Amino acid sequence: MSKFTAKKLKDARVRAGFTQDEAAKLMNLKKTSISEMEADKRSISADELAQFSRIYNVDVRELLFVEFTEAGDEQRLTAKYSSFLKLLEKLSDREVEDVYWVIKRKVEGLL
Repeated sequence: MSKFTAKKLKDARVRAGFTQDEAAKLMNLKKTSISEMEADKRSISADELAQFSRIYNVDVRELLFVEFTEAGDEQRLTAKYSSFLKLLEKLSDREVEDVYWVIKRKVEGLL
């Protein structure tokens, strides 16, 4: 693992609002394992990386690639939600309006 990935793991954990203890429990690991990963003193498996990505709600590429992290917000969001955008393209105009209505209500806390 690289120092970059170790730092991004810690940053993602903190942004997600987890302590090392909480992350360790979610990952079924010891706290020392999380600490060692974040200090670049322990390697991380592909499965662990995928699990961190899911738990911290970040794109795995954000944890691995400097170029992805440096990409603009628009590019990063497009990559993250590309599957959603493809599904949205298949909907009728009325269905798209319905989806936007639901999202708006969810953001407003009404759903």
